[in-house]
Amino acid sequence: LLVGVTFCYYLGRTYRTQIWKPNLVQETNREKKKLLASANYRRTPIKVSEGVYKDECASSEELIVEEVFFQNSFGQYNQAENNEDDDEEEEEENEGGDSEDSKRGAPGTTIIIDFERLDPKFLSDHAQVRESFLNIVWDASESLDIAVLSVHCQVKLGVTCVAILKDGNYMSIFSEPLKKQCSFDIFIAGDKDVLDLISIAQQHLDFSKQARMRYSYKLRGTRPFSGRYTNYENDLGEILLENKDLYFHKRQIGTTQTEFQSIHVYEALSHKAQSLEGYEKSLETDVDNYYTQNPELFRPNQWLFLDGVMQSSYLGDAAYHEALVHPAMLAHSVGPKRVAIIGGGEGATLREVLKHKSVERCTMVEIDAGMVEAARNWLPWMNNCSDFGDGNCFDDKRTDLRTEDAFAWFLNRFSEDIKTPAELQTDPFDVIVMDALDPEDPVEFAVHLYNDLNFWGTILEAINDDGFLVMQLGISPTLNDPGEQFGRNYNRATLFNTIEAVGFKRVFLFEEGHSNFLTPWSYLVACKSEKCAKEWYLNEAELDLRILERILPTKSGTPALKYVDGSTIKKYRRPSSAWQAVYCRKLPRPVECATFADVKNILLQRDAFKSIFNNGTKATIAKVNMVKGTVISSMDTLIPMSPLTYNKFELGSNPINTLSQSAYSAVAWLKDWLKNCNITRALVENDFHTGKISPLLERHQYMQHMQLLEIDIEEGMELPC
Repeated sequence: LLVGVTFCYYLGRTYRTQIWKPNLVQETNREKKKLLASANYRRTPIKVSEGVYKDECASSEELIVEEVFFQNSFGQYNQAENNEDDDEEEEEENEGGDSEDSKRGAPGTTIIIDFERLDPKFLSDHAQVRESFLNIVWDASESLDIAVLSVHCQVKLGVTCVAILKDGNYMSIFSEPLKKQCSFDIFIAGDKDVLDLISIAQQHLDFSKQARMRYSYKLRGTRPFSGRYTNYENDLGEILLENKDLYFHKRQIGTTQTEFQSIHVYEALSHKAQSLEGYEKSLETDVDNYYTQNPELFRPNQWLFLDGVMQSSYLGDAAYHEALVHPAMLAHSVGPKRVAIIGGGEGATLREVLKHKSVERCTMVEIDAGMVEAARNWLPWMNNCSDFGDGNCFDDKRTDLRTEDAFAWFLNRFSEDIKTPAELQTDPFDVIVMDALDPEDPVEFAVHLYNDLNFWGTILEAINDDGFLVMQLGISPTLNDPGEQFGRNYNRATLFNTIEAVGFKRVFLFEEGHSNFLTPWSYLVACKSEKCAKEWYLNEAELDLRILERILPTKSGTPALKYVDGSTIKKYRRPSSAWQAVYCRKLPRPVECATFADVKNILLQRDAFKSIFNNGTKATIAKVNMVKGTVISSMDTLIPMSPLTYNKFELGSNPINTLSQSAYSAVAWLKDWLKNCNITRALVENDFHTGKISPLLERHQYMQHMQLLEIDIEEGMELPC
């Protein structure tokens, strides 16, 4: 009995383990496939049913048989070879060499791919599934230059295969014919870029138009921060590539590495915001319905990433670029004729500028010619001016495209410290739009850019007296952020100090929440003169009229501006309460923040005092008790709000220049009357906001018309005025 059991055991091992040992290193893919087709196994397992095999010595319940399809000679290291490899690695380390393959303890990358709605005939053909997996393994090993050690497969209702590669790398596949699904996992050690493996897997497994693929590309391990995040540590990885279940139809449109940056263009459908079924219906050609009539409403979103940082998207294009360009352009008193753009290589900022009839010349200075070329090829919808112009925006007759360093371009033409040669002399601009680096970007150039007084002084000189500077400021702050000088946005805090120092007269902040950046985005508009404030505070009707008068009509008859109108720009007049809160946390603390923190009460003039006549003489009597620090206002619309009492009081929404003459008279009378009493002082001086970036002042535009009580007053007290 013992001899029989032993014999059956070893016979079973022989049946279960099929070993194929060709030397795969020197063979091409074609030769490998021939080897696969002609491989002679030592023993073929007994076939019980489709895809189920039985060992002759196994029990009837034991129907799973492991097959080792091949074992590369690389997997048969002897001790001498191992010792020799160890010696070579030690020599490399001593010499300072550190190859990627030798980094066994380095971080790695995991790719998880789920295929859905695959052809069930393909999934039921287990031999074909195994062959497809082997093809993926071979192509991947050649692409990464990593040797394959062995491949192991098990067959039951589906196929499960695992490929063991050198240095701890592996790939695996699991098919489910009944669900028409197949899952594919990859782990590659080191810092290799293995994104191409996704297309390799899709090439061998996606056999039908109905098939769907979702994948996750995730970095593993801890990587030390070296001053800037890599592509996949930035938005490209965190937002798009890592999310397998959030996005369908994830596809790379194009990628390139220019002299200055890496460029990635992707498209995908958001599971939460878009309909995959709607998109598929919009592609049908044999039906006429709402989906096929409006395919643009169901198309995938597209993203542009520079060095992994999201720059623009199809769904956020109109909101972001119209908010960047039109509020300042429409605030120009007669319409800007000369406009300059710094950056904006995708062409969308240029497109919005060229929509204005008044523009005669738009000089776009973009350092990266590769970015412009990539935008032409992969993002044509961003630089398409054909609906109101002649074609591509880069080729418009009003466009002056310069692929140069904007920093040097402006310094050479407008710096007071440099004598400008005659051939470089350029007239100033009515509007300068800066669509370049985000202030929170931790690159060295950004630090220099936002600290350079000379450059920003040159920008001021490059603007006409009634002109504007407008720029994007990156992610908007939240109510819980520290003062910007103490957080990640220290470059933005430095920029504010620089803008104030060079001499811009009025500065406005606003934000837009529909730019598809997953967070509200902030903008800055700076004026060279005080008079721009009047134009900035135009009412809705005046703004809508300017849009009709100044914006070129479209050939299609659709609105030229898809997002911005008078009502939208009206909400840009005041920064958010988060901007105010973060501003008041800076050090040293702004004067106006401290002033409002000391406000004890807010009263209307009619509720605080009354006038009586005694023997023909007018006397002023206090109607209530008032403590020092009480704010006195003459109108309901002039009650300010303390930063410490959010939502307790709210200012009126009408700008100063639209108040009635009686309101002006009431304010002037209150100030003069209380001044004669010598019991108050101005809460904020009239010129306090000049050249100052103060979200608090912009949120409460009437603060300079308030009076602050400097003494305690009791009810019934007669004032000496």
